[in-house]
Amino acid sequence: MASLALAISLASPVRAQPDQNFLTDLVLQVQQLQEEVRQLRGQVEQQAYEIENLKRLQHDQYLDLDDRLSSLSKPVAGSLDPAELPPKVLPEDPATVGQQTGTVGADVASTQTPPLAAGPLDEKGAYDKAFDSLKNLEYVTAAEGFMDFLEVYPASPLAGNAQYWLGECYYVTRNYELALDAFNSLLAQYPESGKVPDAWLKIGYTYYELQQWNDASKALTMVKEQFPGSSLSRLADNRLRTMRLEGHY
Repeated sequence: MASLALAISLASPVRAQPDQNFLTDLVLQVQQLQEEVRQLRGQVEQQAYEIENLKRLQHDQYLDLDDRLSSLSKPVAGSLDPAELPPKVLPEDPATVGQQTGTVGADVASTQTPPLAAGPLDEKGAYDKAFDSLKNLEYVTAAEGFMDFLEVYPASPLAGNAQYWLGECYYVTRNYELALDAFNSLLAQYPESGKVPDAWLKIGYTYYELQQWNDASKALTMVKEQFPGSSLSRLADNRLRTMRLEGHY
């Protein structure tokens, strides 16, 4: 009996060591799995943000297009009423010109309406041309178009939108310093524009890309506070969460 007790006492420490090693390995494996889950969660959130950003950009483009189409049916301030426009000169039968004017072979130029000065239609066309280039992913052409538009029509109701999309052209092509200048110019020059909230969000994104974490967190936090419950607020919160996971915030 004594020999059996001695054998048990000698065997117990031998078995304890493998048990401890097993528990240590198990803890390490659990920690590794937790870290992998954390990384996967961050990747999922990043992908969700990218998808949401693409949806928002598409949504903005459709809203912008809808606004522009709607504005075509409304008189623009400072524009002529259609009833006030001179009648359109239609091609006429040369044989009837003399009967109507009392002369034969009258100078054709004298029967044509003088060209109108640059007006709302030219303004709208210039904006549409730049915006179409943006939709076609022709970012350089779009940026040049928006810059030309802002130079010719700085007081246009569409100037704020043009300034915002100019910033987007720079942002998507990773010209972040120029993008930041463009978005800040929107805030300074067109504070009543409907694109101001979007500009604030993109300022936060741009600071993030520039690795200026404090400025990024301030801009994004401001978006959350000023526009609660909006899609912009959710996007700002997602980016702040990403910054926290990355250890920047």
